[in-house]
Amino acid sequence: MIRTRGRRRHEAQLLADLNDLLRPAPGAGVLGIVWRWRYELVLLAGAAMAVTALLLVLGGAWTVITVSALLGTFGPPWHETQIAAAWRIVTPHRLRSGFTQAHIRSGRGRLPLVVRTTSEPFGERVTVWCPAGTSAEDLQSARALLRAACWAADVRIIPGQRHSHLVTVEVIRKGPFRPGAHHPSPHRPSPGAPGHPGAGTAGPGGPTLPPAPDADPAAGTAPAAGTAPAPGTAPAAPGTTPAAGPAVPGALRIPAPGP
Repeated sequence: MIRTRGRRRHEAQLLADLNDLLRPAPGAGVLGIVWRWRYELVLLAGAAMAVTALLLVLGGAWTVITVSALLGTFGPPWHETQIAAAWRIVTPHRLRSGFTQAHIRSGRGRLPLVVRTTSEPFGERVTVWCPAGTSAEDLQSARALLRAACWAADVRIIPGQRHSHLVTVEVIRKGPFRPGAHHPSPHRPSPGAPGHPGAGTAGPGGPTLPPAPDADPAAGTAPAAGTAPAPGTAPAAPGTTPAAGPAVPGALRIPAPGP
């Protein structure tokens, strides 16, 4: 009997859970912890050294004033470079959390190692070292979990061309489509475009005018009351009604008064 893909995935999940229960994943060593938190440790050490130097040079009161001014300088609104630097620190932690939840680890319980993280126009590009027992296919099958773990719009997995254990993970946070923006359809012109049914005609240097109603240029109009007859025509006799011209579509017809 041929097993379906969903059944194979369910069985693999059960085997991974059973493996976690029988053999818990080993904890990270000291070097692993230092590597994972290297950015935070460097920032903490730098802040401690700076505060110590200010205390020795300026004293307690001026140190508090200087630190408050620096905190106000680095407060919101943040620049794009500051936001990108923060994502470079947050993304590796979120990616490791996704590896743990997706059960992407070797037979000895080792997670893929995040080697490098760089900022890109679309988000972040992360280089991952896959230990023996893991591969790029494991990351590809867990794209949905990794995308949710990284708080990203999408995640692309690119296997290494020369070394298969080096995998590039592209965390996409920015895309061409933005919700709420106006995106005209290629099959339907936008309002105001020349091809739109409600578009009018634009005068020379003037605003857009509404389209003129359809009218028959050959149709005449009746002379208005109180106007002189056209040159070359005889005036109407007393007691008679002037002949009406051709009827205008939609015009109101008033009967002539009796004698």
